[in-house]
Amino acid sequence: MASMQKLTAAALHLSLVLASPGAAAAEETCLAASGRCADDAPASRESLLLQVGGRLETASKGSSCPNLPDVERQCSSDGCTVLADRMQGRSCADYCSASGYTCVAAWEEVREDCNVKFALTCDESGIQTSDLLCQCAPPGVHPLPQPSLPSPGPGTGEPLHLSTFFWNVHWECSMAARGASRSCKRHIGRRFAELAKESKAQIVASVELSDTSSQPASLEHFGLTGWTQVNGPCASGDGGDAAALAFAPDWVVQQSGGGCLRHDWDTRAFAVARVAPPRPVEGCASLCVVAIHAPHSSITRGHDVVKSVCGDARERCTVAMGDWNVPGHGVGKLWAQLIGGSSPSKPQPDERSCCYPESHHYGVFDHLATNIVGARHSGHIVHPYQLLEENPVKQHRAVSASLLLPGDGDLAAKALIAKVPRAIKE
Repeated sequence: MASMQKLTAAALHLSLVLASPGAAAAEETCLAASGRCADDAPASRESLLLQVGGRLETASKGSSCPNLPDVERQCSSDGCTVLADRMQGRSCADYCSASGYTCVAAWEEVREDCNVKFALTCDESGIQTSDLLCQCAPPGVHPLPQPSLPSPGPGTGEPLHLSTFFWNVHWECSMAARGASRSCKRHIGRRFAELAKESKAQIVASVELSDTSSQPASLEHFGLTGWTQVNGPCASGDGGDAAALAFAPDWVVQQSGGGCLRHDWDTRAFAVARVAPPRPVEGCASLCVVAIHAPHSSITRGHDVVKSVCGDARERCTVAMGDWNVPGHGVGKLWAQLIGGSSPSKPQPDERSCCYPESHHYGVFDHLATNIVGARHSGHIVHPYQLLEENPVKQHRAVSASLLLPGDGDLAAKALIAKVPRAIKE
C-alpha cells in the first residue's frame, strides 16, 4: 500500500510539471533520483497556472487579456483566467476567440468561484451551465495550460460528465400522416443530429423517428457518423412503435436488446444496452442505458430483456431517458416495472414538453433519470418545437440533459500509474 501511495504521489507530481521541455527533463531526473525537485528548476517565462487544492492560482510573468466580456470573477492576476458568465451553449474556445484570443484551458467551477470541479477541453460547451472557468491567451503568446489531470480527492476519480439528447418526434412526422409534410422525417432527422451535436451529446435516444411503424430510422444516415445504434422495434398488429439508442464512438456497446412494453393496443417501444463508458464510473463495471417510450398505462413486458442485457448493472448503474408519458413523480413506478433495482433520483427536466400544437396538448413527459449512487443532474435545456413549417403534429420538445457521474478512483489511479515513466517506478 505504501509503495502504491508513493507511486500515485509521484505520478500526480509529474502531472503538475509546468515548465519548458528542459525543465520537464530536469524534473523527471530529479524525481528519479530523490522523489522531489530542486527549488531552482527553470521556470516558464509565461504565466504559470497551478491547481492548488482544487483552486486556480497564478504567478503572473506575462501578458494580460484586457476587455474580456461577461467576466463574473477574475481568477488570475494577469486577467487571462476568468469565470465567464453567459456560457450556455458556448465553449471556452468560442469565448476566447470572440475577443481575438486563443483558449488554453477550461474547467467547470465548483460554485461560481475560482475553485475547479473538473477539467474540460476548450471545445466542450457549457450548454448545461451558465458559467465556465476559461484561460485565454493573446495571439503569439503560448502559456502552458493547467495539468491534464485535475487533482482527485482521496478515493475518488475524475467525474464523467455525461451529456444526453432525446426527442420524441412523433410518428405523424415519420409517416407523413395527419397533415405532416412528406419531407418531415428527412428534415427532422437531420435536425435531430444537429441538436445532438450542438449538445455535445454522448448518448442519444430517438422515439418514433422511424422508417416504418416499428423500425427505427438510421441516425447515422442523418449525420451521427461512427455512432453505434441500438434499435428497439415493437411490431404490434398493423401498427407498432419504435425507439432507439445511439452511442458516441468512444462508448463500447457490450450487449443490447429492445422491444415492446405491453401486449395490447397501449404498447410502446424501448431499447436497452449494457455499455462501457470512456471513463470508469465508481461502483459500475458497465452502465445499463435505456431509451423509453412508456405506455399510458402500466409496463407489463420488457423486464426480462433488461435483466438479460444488463445483469447486475441495472441494480444501481442505470441511466434511462425518453418519453415517460408521466410527470417526474410517476417515473419511479415505471422504473420498477421495467428496470427494477434501486429507485432513481428525482428525474430532470420536469417541465412541460408536450406537444405541438400546445393549444391541443399538454404533458410533462420527457425526463432523464438514474439510480447511480453519487450521480447528480448538472443541467438541461428543453428546446423549442422544431421545423414547424413541416407541420410536425404532436411533436415533443427535444431535451438536452446532463449528469455528473462519480469517477472510479481505483481505476483512475491504476491508469495514472501506468503512465508514470520507468525511472520513477524504479
